[in-house]
Amino acid sequence: MAKPELEFFDTSVLPWQEIKGAPGQYEKILSHNPETGDYTRMIYSQADLTNALIAYDKPKGKQLVHDIWEEVFIYKGGIIDTALNQTFGTNYYACRPPGMLHGPLFHPNGCISIENRYPDGLRKKPELEFFDTSVLPWQAIKGAPGQYEKILSRDPDTGDYTRLIYSQPDLTDALMAYVKPKGKQLIHDIWEEVFIIWGGIIDVSLNQTFVEGYYCCRPPGMKHGPLYHPNGCISLEFRYRDPKFR
Repeated sequence: MAKPELEFFDTSVLPWQEIKGAPGQYEKILSHNPETGDYTRMIYSQADLTNALIAYDKPKGKQLVHDIWEEVFIYKGGIIDTALNQTFGTNYYACRPPGMLHGPLFHPNGCISIENRYPDGLRKKPELEFFDTSVLPWQAIKGAPGQYEKILSRDPDTGDYTRLIYSQPDLTDALMAYVKPKGKQLIHDIWEEVFIIWGGIIDVSLNQTFVEGYYCCRPPGMKHGPLYHPNGCISLEFRYRDPKFR
């Protein structure tokens, strides 16, 4: 069994669900593999500045540790890690292997993050504490004019990676070629989960526009496109092989 095939959908229509044992925190499960427990979600932490001010020196919470891999991208807001005495804001990313300690955490102005969680043994990405992805340079993607990427983490053995991808505005091309798009439908031999951080995407074969907050989960072989990005687009992508686990 694997994750479901999901074309882009608007995550804002999903209701927030309370996370048991985590007061003030809510989640939206975007995709889930019931066999492995592997899932991707959005997590919303309510603003807790009062608690942070009162309990910063002696936080009530304990350091967190998980027996799974956890990749986290801060979509909006920020997080304070009191053990590190550091604040992490929008566009920060972390990759935590099983056993990596973090926290106690506060979310002074609230926080929405995107998390990809999966069992141990799938890959060997580096241990990365939160860092500001905005300081990384954009690198041109070979064979994809007008598109650039930032690789956030990569498994050198499997080639699995997480990245940000920036597509320059191409409204002129979209208007000129919309009826007869020059590009071909895209198809990959890997899994691809995409969350639109900013801007939008037009899929001309579907005759649909997808904007900030939309998410898709594409198994190997799922066709999509041709794609245009009339106002530009930045998206977060998780790409991996391992279909039997997904």
